[in-house]
Amino acid sequence: MDTSQTPRPGESLADYLVRIRKFKQMTQFELSTAAGIHSRSVGKIERGLTTKLNQKTLRGLAVALGVPQEFLEAVSKGQELQLPQGVKFCQQCWSPGHAADPMWQNVKAQFCYLCGTQLRASCTNCGELVVSTRHRFCPICGHPYKSSVNKAKT
Repeated sequence: MDTSQTPRPGESLADYLVRIRKFKQMTQFELSTAAGIHSRSVGKIERGLTTKLNQKTLRGLAVALGVPQEFLEAVSKGQELQLPQGVKFCQQCWSPGHAADPMWQNVKAQFCYLCGTQLRASCTNCGELVVSTRHRFCPICGHPYKSSVNKAKT
């Protein structure tokens, strides 16, 4: 994830929107068109006159700016964003050596959307954060990230 697009501590919705829009080299009109909202609405948000956004506006701005909707929700509520520090993966569905599913990286994701298993972001043996799923084993203790699946008894 590009950290230049994450909200800064104490950053207002107006400041965040202006910073990301300029980073993406968009005008207010281009942003409003891409987000499916009125251009005056973007201006009001950027001037700090609008601080609460409905779900349609949040969704549209997130898509237009290419940022997670959770980022916009956090800055509009004045909350600190809690980002996962490791790569989350499902111990059941993940194939060792392959990239983790992008849906598992959602800020709010806690369980696998395929099987319901709780997502992990650290080694079960030593607790070290998983920073890449390109490797099958923890670089600290050598324990495999994916434990063997118990086969059903027949």
